[in-house]
Formats: sequence, structure tokens, C-alpha cells
Amino acid sequence: MSLCSKSCSNSMRSSKLKTATFVSVAIGIYYLLSLSGHRSIIEGQLGILSTSEGDSNGDGFNREYLLAPEVQYTPKIAWLMSFPNSGTSFTMSLVGRASNRSFATNYADEVTPRDISSASLNIYHHRHDGPFWPGMSGKILSPRPLPESFVITKTHCGSRCMYCGPEVYVVTADDFLSSCSSGHARIANKTEAVDVHYPPERVASAIHLIRDPFTNIISRFHQRRKNQEDKNLTEWLSQHPNNSTGFQRWCKELDNQYRQEDIEYFGLEHVPKAPCHGEFFKYAQWHSLVEDALDLISHPVPVLTVYYEDYASKLEETTETILNFLDLDLVGRIKVFKAKTEVSEYFTAEQKDSIKEFIRDVASSAAWAHIQHYF
Repeated sequence: MSLCSKSCSNSMRSSKLKTATFVSVAIGIYYLLSLSGHRSIIEGQLGILSTSEGDSNGDGFNREYLLAPEVQYTPKIAWLMSFPNSGTSFTMSLVGRASNRSFATNYADEVTPRDISSASLNIYHHRHDGPFWPGMSGKILSPRPLPESFVITKTHCGSRCMYCGPEVYVVTADDFLSSCSSGHARIANKTEAVDVHYPPERVASAIHLIRDPFTNIISRFHQRRKNQEDKNLTEWLSQHPNNSTGFQRWCKELDNQYRQEDIEYFGLEHVPKAPCHGEFFKYAQWHSLVEDALDLISHPVPVLTVYYEDYASKLEETTETILNFLDLDLVGRIKVFKAKTEVSEYFTAEQKDSIKEFIRDVASSAAWAHIQHYF
């Protein structure tokens, strides 16, 4: 479902191809200059991050990649694909504690110390486009080594913006896949993060994390409140209490804010009646695009589907399943899970029925098979 015309799509692909070509050439030059001891020249021109952690000789270049090329992408990337606020942080922490191995993320700010002198650490020493990990310094998280086989890697992909209309959140599988391997890096002594992107072909496997759509969107509201609390926006907080009243008001505001875009996209007679329909559209589309996007990768990508609610009903079994999928051993304690969100008081029976029909209309048959048990 793309709002972009065919000519626009062709133009975008052409632009992406040119960019990818430039990056490939630049990396090639960077690689050659590394061998001759002039890496600083190309780093200065491209603004490439530099880290000596793990270097074999201290010059930032690990020559074992020349002798054993297969190790250059070890450990392999195992995406943790999750719509925001669906249990991502718990899953990452669970795997880290249970295996005593590190995790990775596309978003360097999450694993990089806040001081301006710190640069993000790539899981691959010879690359600078992500994913990133905390390293062994212990400055931001408990120091844990990278796994030997697969590293669970956080990605929220695209179509997840909270304050946006259908012109932004309706995307194609190609765009979705591109966003899954996009993120940002941190450069030492610079305040702003740098957007980065790595080829999705580096991904070896994926975990598809799914949460009840009702609790997922309620959790999005809770996250919004937390952001407003951090900014001390007391008036907004008083208007949006942390209960069904505040949630319903937030939904109504979102629906009204993008009503004109909804009319232009859906048509006046077909604007969804479900509350927070934009949020539920993103949810249904997001889970539909996971399979479509992974199918675009040139090699098969095994997928493990994990339901957030299984942490409450069968925590040990679910943990073991995830660890086995990642080729990790259970060596530590399993983190205790505490469910927080109650659905019953937030939606009327009529609203639940409306949301069910709306999600069923938007979701692919494969996605609906995964989520229909929530209704």
C-alpha cells in the first residue's frame, strides 16, 4: 500500500542505488587505505566512527579478516522485530541475563554512554553502520561478551510513528525492510547522532515479537505520558490521566488531528470508526509487513514467533525456546516477568468489536493468523 506513484518509486530506487554505490566505493577505498596505514584520511572525509576495541594490532584494523573472511560477520544478526512497546526491553534483558551474553541494537544511543567523548561500538570491528552493542567497559550496562553464533538485535523497523497520518505511516515492504536495517550511530565529540544503514542480507534469522493489540496501544499511551512527565508538561498530564479517561481522550485527539488525511486516504465514507484507528492500522500493517519484508531478503531467514503474553504463562519454556533459537546456553537466572496493563476498563465492548473488524480488514492473512486469538 504505497501513496507514492510509480515514477516516484523509480526515482527513490534510483537515488537509493546511487547512494548505495557511493557507500560501497567509499568502503572499498577505506579498506584499501587501511592496509596502507592511511585510514585517517578517508575517516576524515566520511566522518566514519573509529574504535580500536578488539583490533589485533591497535591500528583499528583487524587483519584476521584477510585470513578468515567468514569471521567478518560473526556473530550473525538475529533481528528482534517488535512494534514499539510490545516487550522489546524485557526480551533483550531476559536473553542477556539468562545467557550472560550481550545483545545489540540498531539504535546506538541505547548502548552508548551519554558523555560526548564516547563513540558507538559496532558489533563488527571493520564496519561502522551497525548494529551496535554496549562493549565491555561497563559504563552503561553490565559487561557481557558478544555471543559466538547469533546476537539478538533490536529493530522497530518503520510505520511506527505516533504523531503522523497515513501519508507517512502507510509504507511498502521495500521501505519497511530498509527501515529494519536502519538506525543511528554516535561519533565521539559530536552531539548529534548519524543515520546509518546496513544491508539486510547480513541478517541470518529473526524473532517476531507480538503483543495483544489492545495492551500494546495502551502501552503506547503510557509511553507518551512518560515522555510528557520527563518534560514536566503538567497541563497535558492533567488532561490525560493515567486511566481509561486519559487514554480515550488521547485517542480522540489523534483521530481528530489526522482526520483530513484520513478522508483523503480512506475516503469520507470509509474513515475507520475504531478509536485510535491510526494506531491500530500501524499495528496491523506492521505485523503484516514482517513476513513480506523478510521474503525480500535474498536468502531464507528462519523466524521464531514469540508472544509477549507467554512470558506470564510459560516463562521458562519461552526463555528456553528463544535461547535455543539463538544457539545460546542458559547459564544465568531467568528474569522475573510482571504484567502491568489491564484492558477491560479501557475499551467498551462495542469499541473492541470495531477494532477487531478493522484489524482483520487491514492485516494480511498470515498476520491475522498470528493475532486473531486476541479477540
